[in-house]
Amino acid sequence: MSAVPTNVWINAAGKSPHDWIVERMTTTNIAPDGSFEIEASDGKVTVERGFAVFQANDQVYACLPKFVQDKLALAVGADNDVVVDLASRTAAMRDQKAAHTAKSRARAASEDYQLKLKPMIGIPPSPQFALIGSLEVDDTYQRSIEGGPSKKLIIKIAENWDWRLCLPLLVSRRAGKLFVIDGQHRKEAAELRGDIPHLPVVIFDFDDPKAEAELFIAANRSRRAMSPLDDFHAAVVAGDPKAMAVNDAVIAAGLNVGRIQAWQHWKPGEVVFVPTIQRALSSKGPAIVGQALSMIARAFDGLVLTGVGAVFHGLCVIIQQRQREQKPIDAELMEIVLKEVGIPGWREVLEGVNSGEDRANIMCKALLEAYAEAEDE
Repeated sequence: MSAVPTNVWINAAGKSPHDWIVERMTTTNIAPDGSFEIEASDGKVTVERGFAVFQANDQVYACLPKFVQDKLALAVGADNDVVVDLASRTAAMRDQKAAHTAKSRARAASEDYQLKLKPMIGIPPSPQFALIGSLEVDDTYQRSIEGGPSKKLIIKIAENWDWRLCLPLLVSRRAGKLFVIDGQHRKEAAELRGDIPHLPVVIFDFDDPKAEAELFIAANRSRRAMSPLDDFHAAVVAGDPKAMAVNDAVIAAGLNVGRIQAWQHWKPGEVVFVPTIQRALSSKGPAIVGQALSMIARAFDGLVLTGVGAVFHGLCVIIQQRQREQKPIDAELMEIVLKEVGIPGWREVLEGVNSGEDRANIMCKALLEAYAEAEDE
């Protein structure tokens, strides 16, 4: 009885599962993120990117590579020579990595360590005070402060103003005006108080909002996490190709990317499922993405698009599938179907379903069934 895995496959971009894996798949399609589900010898497993799938003694297991040793022990026994050898080598590699890390830290702390300095970026800023009324905010890349958390933070800063915590605001001087790059909450809190005429600032000279947006991203990412929508809008202004592709597709469909994550503040025609659109652009292409977004825009015209991300994903899958079958979707008919069921109806389809893969499959099935009924009529 062999103790060594007879087949090993790693889930990576562009790699198709082997036949012995396909035989155990419990999902019809591979998800956009590359994951799929199999019936392994120890139960159902979602095989994500980076997972190893292997056979041993006619049994199949799937896990991250670092857990192969544990899975292999299930198949052949923990005291098997191969498992013992693998455990020994894994421990040795772990010890080697720890020793290397310790050596690197010791070298960094040593007085003899030579810093590897990169060229400085930009020129020194001009520290000074500025009138609050002279400070403006460029909404094209700045985070929105309309949401509840931002308003609460502004009130908290205003009520408990502490000059010891008021670091200088990062400000851009552009075309004779001063734009706040970092420090918008402090500026709003000072204005709210009404008794602070000046704020400390460091001023940089920039020619356009693109350079400001790049500094805004760098300042915020180095200190604290930005919301995905804040990051997205700043990336668009900074000229990031992926962000611009999403923004172009959304605008071309007659929609807009929202600025606030909380659904209570969404406006009609705003979409916030940016990552879903990005993945669809990569896997389905701009034509299919544009068609799906346009269907949504026309079917739900004037409505707040809560929970429509799953509908968009389902439409992209169906449009691509029907194109391969040379039975293209009738856009007008699909828009009628979307409108008749309505946003609340499509949300109800996924009620109680938490798994992303299950949600995708259920929505695709519901869309196909509703469309097929409309075609028969």
